[in-house]
Amino acid sequence: SLDASLRTYFVSACDFVNPSPEGAAASDIAQVSDRTFLAKATPHVLDLYSAVITKVLSRTGPVIVSDELPAGGYRLVIGYRQRSTQGFFSALSDLYHYYSLFTSRKYVEQFSNGVTIISLYLDLAKHAKHLAAGSGSASESDSSPASECASPQTRPAALPSASIEASVGQIIKEASLLFCIPNTPFQTLFKTGELSVQEAVYAYAAWIFAQHFLNRLGSEYATLVEILDPTDATDVVVLAKLKKRLRQETFTRELILDILLRHRELVKDLYAHFADVHYVSAEPASNAARLAGRAVSGLTASLSMVRLQDKAPLGTEDLLLKIARDTTNDHDAMVLRAVLDFNTHVLKTNFYQPTKVALSFRMDPGFLPAIEYPVKPYGLFLVIGNEFRGFHVRFQDVARGGIRIVRSRNAEAFSINQRTLFDENYSLASTQHRKNKDIPEGGSKGTILLNLDAQDRPFVAFEKY
Repeated sequence: SLDASLRTYFVSACDFVNPSPEGAAASDIAQVSDRTFLAKATPHVLDLYSAVITKVLSRTGPVIVSDELPAGGYRLVIGYRQRSTQGFFSALSDLYHYYSLFTSRKYVEQFSNGVTIISLYLDLAKHAKHLAAGSGSASESDSSPASECASPQTRPAALPSASIEASVGQIIKEASLLFCIPNTPFQTLFKTGELSVQEAVYAYAAWIFAQHFLNRLGSEYATLVEILDPTDATDVVVLAKLKKRLRQETFTRELILDILLRHRELVKDLYAHFADVHYVSAEPASNAARLAGRAVSGLTASLSMVRLQDKAPLGTEDLLLKIARDTTNDHDAMVLRAVLDFNTHVLKTNFYQPTKVALSFRMDPGFLPAIEYPVKPYGLFLVIGNEFRGFHVRFQDVARGGIRIVRSRNAEAFSINQRTLFDENYSLASTQHRKNKDIPEGGSKGTILLNLDAQDRPFVAFEKY
């Protein structure tokens, strides 16, 4: 049609001035740049890129800045270390499309010091046209080359028109989430506008939590332990086999994912419950006061918070009632209650921090059943990155211990490692704690389970962990 866009990507091999910079040369843009880039870039662009490179080299995470162009409009500049994320470029397209923003051109520059910089030039004319037309389909499909034929994205009905400044601000805040987790099984719901980026990443984190802590043995197993003789070798073998079977055959990753995808409205409610504690805890308690406070302070609520403007988040008891009412079987209800357990036991998180390379959740260990974990840990952390998931368990405030990286040779080995990851971590930390009985420090251990497609990136996972 006449409104269709044709996107053309030009890819050229880099010809660096200094292919192997060392020392001060590594931060000198005249040394680490491609010769063609140096010949075409304006002094302002060189200064901007040089400042971004300096910040990237001083941290592990991304550097995201917006630059207002002299002729009007905005340019988003995003710098990060090479090989520190995957699929980030196409995920960015999904993100700015979500806010009805479109680009007139994009640049990806590589530098010989290991830095990548993406520049997005926002098309304000198309943004204004889209807002004037109201909610509807975007005609642009400017995503990565791998997804050029993707269908246009629909603006969520619950997202009101926002100024270009507010939209750019939201993208800057939320790009760090996509840097941590650029692709999840919930990405399709984000692309179609059914979930925001925060809701999609939250659902992914809750999915991982449920995989590790939903398959508990239950009160029936505890009763059986009391009945059988722990000194009888036959009874011990029976209990061990039963424990293994209960862990393996109750809830698979695929089943948990299917339940969350089918109950996306409940996922939104569960995210709102999570966000009400960890995102707005410093704001007024009432919904009206919260919105009024944002208006006075000039704060722009994130997309998930915008969706909460018409109704206050449900409390824990109300969510339990809604889960019981909206689910049709015990399995669905158990998975969703496990997600609610995740919410109620998160003590601290960096979910809303703008500078991060992985998601971290400090958990209250109170949800761990005593029959399986007789000694309650002092601290329990769940860490989730693009390449891994992992735990850290400690038995004292001041504790020391090592970190174990777990690799998997195939999908079956990964499934086994995933099922036993936390139990192994707990046992290692407990053993270390007993070893440390004669010194002031308690025992701790960390485990990192590499994703099946990240077996060759243990160092990247270790750095993010």
